[in-house]
Parts: sequence; C-alpha cells; structure tokens
Amino acid sequence: MNKTVHCFIIDDEPDARELLKKFISRVPYLELAGEFGNAVDALFQVQISKPDLIFLDVEMPEMTGFEFIRAIQGHNPKIIMITAYQEYAMAGFEHNVTDYLLKPASFERFIRAVNKVTDLLPAFSNAILSSKSSAAENLEAERVLNQQKKETNSGKDFLLIKEDKKLVRVIADEIVLVEAMKDYIKIHLPQRTIVTHNTMSKMESMLPEGNFLRINRSFIVRINAIREIDGNQIVTTDGKKVDIGVTYRETVMETLKK
Repeated sequence: MNKTVHCFIIDDEPDARELLKKFISRVPYLELAGEFGNAVDALFQVQISKPDLIFLDVEMPEMTGFEFIRAIQGHNPKIIMITAYQEYAMAGFEHNVTDYLLKPASFERFIRAVNKVTDLLPAFSNAILSSKSSAAENLEAERVLNQQKKETNSGKDFLLIKEDKKLVRVIADEIVLVEAMKDYIKIHLPQRTIVTHNTMSKMESMLPEGNFLRINRSFIVRINAIREIDGNQIVTTDGKKVDIGVTYRETVMETLKK
C-alpha cells in the first residue's frame, strides 16, 4: 500500500511556493511531486502524474485556480486552495475543494487542512496513521515551545527545549553556553549538555533579555557565567574558553562594562 500523498503546488508567487515546500518537507507522509508557477503548465502534467493533492492558488495569469479545477479531466485530486483573498472561500467550496487557506497560512493550519485530505483518502488512512500521529506530536511540541518560551517557576525563567521526542525544562540561570552546530544547538549546563534542532536566532529570542550575550557567530554566553576575560577569550565559571569574535568585541566589552 502506498504510504505517501503525492502533492502538486500551483502558485505564481515564488515566496508562497517556498513556504508550502517547507511545510510539505516537515510532514513525513507528504511528497512534493510537482511545482508550477502557472496553472496552464500544471494542467497537462496533472493528467500524466495524477497527484493525490494539489495546493492551488486562485489568482494566476493565463488561468485562474477555479478555471483550472473546471478544466481537469480524467483525474480527481483533492484540492486545498491557497489565496490572500477571503472572498473566494465560498466559491472554493462550491468547486468542491477540501479546504481553503488564507495566505500566509501557519503550519498548524496547514496540518489541519492536510488531515482533512488524508481522512478522505481510504487508501492512505491506515498506512499513514502512525506518521500523522508523529507529525501531530511534533506540532504540539512546537506549539508549546512557541507559547511557553519563558515561564516562571519560583521566580526563575525557564525554557522548554525539545530533545529527541522529549520536552526538557531548562532553567535559564543554569545555562553556561549556547553553541551552534549547523542545524543543531548545544546547550551547555553545569552537569550535562542538551542537543536540540534549532537556530541561534531563535535561541536568542527565547533567552531572557539582558542576561545573555552573543560573543561570536557560534556562541552565546550567560553574562553571570563569565569568570574572566583572558586576552581575546571569555573564560566561563566552569573553565570553558571561547574566543570573542572580531565583529562582536566592541559590543561585548561595552555590555560587560555596564
């Protein structure tokens, strides 16, 4: 049994296509089978490839999304309309679309629309059930991370960090260093190190403002964890030494003076 829902994206806006591709890549049972900037080019390919699902814009040159739906022959894919105009919603449902997303759609809303599609595809429902459950768990974890980046417990800020499939509670005042490693982040604590899939910019936004300092492209240090500055290096309370980046040095020194 096929465990993959093959998708087409048809949208004349490159940024909109990129966002949809990013969302599709995060769902294990979705596979991008085609990407088109206009409906005319996509129309003939639909007859050949027969995708299960099409993410379809409404307003496009040469052929609108609704004209595209009426022109499809010999195949009946599920349609999720993507548009910036809410007034098209009624017309979309009159064309028997499965769901209707307003730009820019959130990942949570995207998942809800996709789940409507897979619930209507009996050939896929059992095969992708475990994958859908996994995606839902990831979505819930992300929701918690976004909504509870900073909570208070006995007066201490803490972060909820996803490590593997767990959400780990990390007290901000226990963090010594945050280290970037390509697509991952290492959070150095006195007794352990946590590795999580994240970016430095997102970590900076999660950390309590004024308590942490970016010292080079790859490291953030908690200010109260700095023991001394040795030449061009910061030495932490647990003995770690990290170089101060040339472009960061002036900001680092001014911050520490304050």
